[in-house]
Amino acid sequence: MKDFVIKNYKYILVILAVSVVLFYFIGQKKGFHEDEIFSYGSSSYFYDNVFRPYGIEDSTGEFVRSNILKGNIIKNLKYYLIDHRDEMDNLIEEYKAAHKPVWRSPDDARDYLTVSGWKEVINYPLTYYNQAKDVHPPLFYFAVHTMQILFYNSFSKYIIFVINLCFGIASLVEIKHLMEKMGKEHLSIPTMILYGSSMGAISTVIFQRMYMMLTFSILMFISVNFDIIKADYEIDKKSWLKLGWITILGFLTQYYFCIFAAGMALVVFVQVCRKRDKKKILSYILNYFKIALIGIILYPMAINHVFFSYRGVGVSVMHKGYFEKLIDYIALVGYSFSIPVFVIGILVASMIVFVCIKRKELNDFSKYIVMLIVPTVIYILIVVKTAPEVEYVHTLRYIMCVLPIIAILMTLAIDFFIKNKKVASIATTVLAIGISIYGLITSMPYFLYKGYNEYLKIAEENKNDRFVYVGDTVFNHIQSMQEFAIYKESLILDGNQIDYLIDNEKLEQEDEFILSIKRYKDDDAILKEIVDKTEFKGVELLLDDDGEVGCVIYRMKRLKNEI
Repeated sequence: MKDFVIKNYKYILVILAVSVVLFYFIGQKKGFHEDEIFSYGSSSYFYDNVFRPYGIEDSTGEFVRSNILKGNIIKNLKYYLIDHRDEMDNLIEEYKAAHKPVWRSPDDARDYLTVSGWKEVINYPLTYYNQAKDVHPPLFYFAVHTMQILFYNSFSKYIIFVINLCFGIASLVEIKHLMEKMGKEHLSIPTMILYGSSMGAISTVIFQRMYMMLTFSILMFISVNFDIIKADYEIDKKSWLKLGWITILGFLTQYYFCIFAAGMALVVFVQVCRKRDKKKILSYILNYFKIALIGIILYPMAINHVFFSYRGVGVSVMHKGYFEKLIDYIALVGYSFSIPVFVIGILVASMIVFVCIKRKELNDFSKYIVMLIVPTVIYILIVVKTAPEVEYVHTLRYIMCVLPIIAILMTLAIDFFIKNKKVASIATTVLAIGISIYGLITSMPYFLYKGYNEYLKIAEENKNDRFVYVGDTVFNHIQSMQEFAIYKESLILDGNQIDYLIDNEKLEQEDEFILSIKRYKDDDAILKEIVDKTEFKGVELLLDDDGEVGCVIYRMKRLKNEI
């Protein structure tokens, strides 16, 4: 152990420094995007993958619990899925029609966010089922569920942060291994610094989704393909086994892995074909087919998710033009490294020209460069077309996994112009530290939701009041789960359900309640409707937030005369 530390102390110091930065910024994180809350809820909630405004589960869940899980399950499945499909459809529609907003307790909200009770602790199949209902593979959610067990019955932003931090550190180690395999070990430390302390990497770790795990999977995938190059495409059983489990783990982490893997497979396949060895070509194709088959067997719902769901490959909702979206993605690369994107472009373009000129002299190294650039370009071009359109900052999530590759290409580009390895190492290290310091001073990572602490402060001050939330009742309302876990009870409505406040049995017991309205719901019109239709005509503004969370919060007081 002592010898290991002495040999690798420089790398250990870099990892410790990056970890300190990451711990600082996770401390700054106050709120969550609804997708982040979904990471917690769908990993552990016993009844559904979303916190429903009208009860504990959706209509399909109600049907399954009431009609399938009672009695002989096999017999029930045959009855409803084969013999009486119409009856099943009618029952589901009846359940759906009966859904009306109900008051949800703080315990309901905490139950959604945490693992509590033995049945939830051991219920990994439930996590699998919750993702099958959605459009994601389950591996990341298994990791979250495991961490939630360790944080039993408590909610903390450190649950997923620990997962992301581990994969972030592992990604830095894998960057070191990739540089060594390319014969560029002297660039390991500057590349680790450049990526690890970048706004892009920090945002990836802070964002409580599966993208840091995806990043690590892609780096591992590149590494094993580098090994294939070194072996002159003689892929033995051990190599295929390694490639297989890495590919399956990547596939079960995020479907976007498949885009990068397809680009890499294309590059390697072309290289194998140039060898004109039919046996190697056939072996390569057959083994990839086996890997794909195993992945589908492990998670058959992937077929529906990838090809037929609302996020499938055939779906492309583009309000912006393709090139406008592409420019957004390119600009986010510049943000990620806190330098003008044209500088990155010049560096990478210069390296490509250099490699083309020196291709014969570089031998395998030129192949490594192609294996980094081509799949990355293919990935970005396809993601621009297929990724859902979200608010600009959340577009970053779709290119997080290729940011370390861009960092590698940047340091390699600088190295090409400096012949002396020691000088190149010092120069790139100084430059990487300078860029990192500049970025940390002038930029902030995304996904901090720093204003949400004001929401929680208001909730704590009024925790004995009932809470009425008016926003999106399908999914986005779960962004406010921490508030639902504090107030006396919460009623979640959309803008067309204000009539549920008229003569509301529980509100009739109260002299006031707290009202939160999403700004995109026309808060002035909704507030006027409540004042006009109920006895709560006293209005006190508590918070007007036009930031990331974007709600207006009022204290509504019962008055007989309108003010």
